[in-house]
Amino acid sequence: MQLEVKDLNTYYGESHVLQDMSVAVNNGEIVALLGRNGMGKSTTLKSIMGLVKPKSGSILFQGKDITNYPPYKTAKIGIGYVPEERRIFPNLSVIDNLKMGIKHGAGFKNTGRNKWTIDRIFEHFPFMKARTHQKGALLSGGEQQMLAIGRTLMGNPDLLLVDEPTEGLAPVMVQEVRDILKEINKTGVSILLVEHNLKVAMSLANRVYLMGKAHLGFTGTKAELDARPDIRAKYLEV
Repeated sequence: MQLEVKDLNTYYGESHVLQDMSVAVNNGEIVALLGRNGMGKSTTLKSIMGLVKPKSGSILFQGKDITNYPPYKTAKIGIGYVPEERRIFPNLSVIDNLKMGIKHGAGFKNTGRNKWTIDRIFEHFPFMKARTHQKGALLSGGEQQMLAIGRTLMGNPDLLLVDEPTEGLAPVMVQEVRDILKEINKTGVSILLVEHNLKVAMSLANRVYLMGKAHLGFTGTKAELDARPDIRAKYLEV
C-alpha cells in the first residue's frame, strides 16, 4: 500500500476540522476525495503533507510512519503536493519554476525509476518547451496549473496529492488537465485527488471517498457509488 491514513484528527484552533479521518491509496491507484466545500478535503491533504499538524491518528507512507514529518521531509521521501492555489513563482520563468521542484540533500529518495527530467516534462507538457523563458505570471490559468504539476513532478514523487486542479479553468483546459493526470498515473505515480468536478473525478478515480462535515461518509468503487443515488445526494448535491 502506498498511503494509509488512520483516524486522523486535525484542529484549526478550537475547530475540529478532521474527525477520525481515514483514507488509503494503493500503488498505482487514483483515489478521489470528494464532498461539498468546507468539509475538510484540503485539510486532509495538508495534514498528510505536514502543512497542518494532526492532533492524533497516523499517516503511513509505504509502511513508514510519517505522521509528524515537516513538509520538506515529506516531499523528500516521495510525496508531491499540488496546492489549490498553484503557487507558482510569477516572476520566474517556466524553466526556473520547474527547477525549483528538484529535490536535493539528505533524505531525498531517488531510485531512478521513471525519473522526471526537464526533457521528460516537455514531452508531457509541450507548450512549456516553446515558452521556457516566459514568466509564470504571463501563463493562462490552465498553463499555470500544468506548470504547478510539472514542478511537483520534478521532485520524482511516488504519490501526488492534487487539490482542485480544474478549479476556475475553461472547459478545454479542464480536459487537458484531466488527460495529463491520467498520463502521469500511467507512468506509475499514485494520485490522491481532491476535485469539485464530479465528471472529471469519476473519469479518473479507481475508488472514491466522500466527506461530510469533518468526517468520512462513504468509501467505495465508482460502481458502488453509482448504485447509491441516496449517498450522492447526501454528500455531493447542493
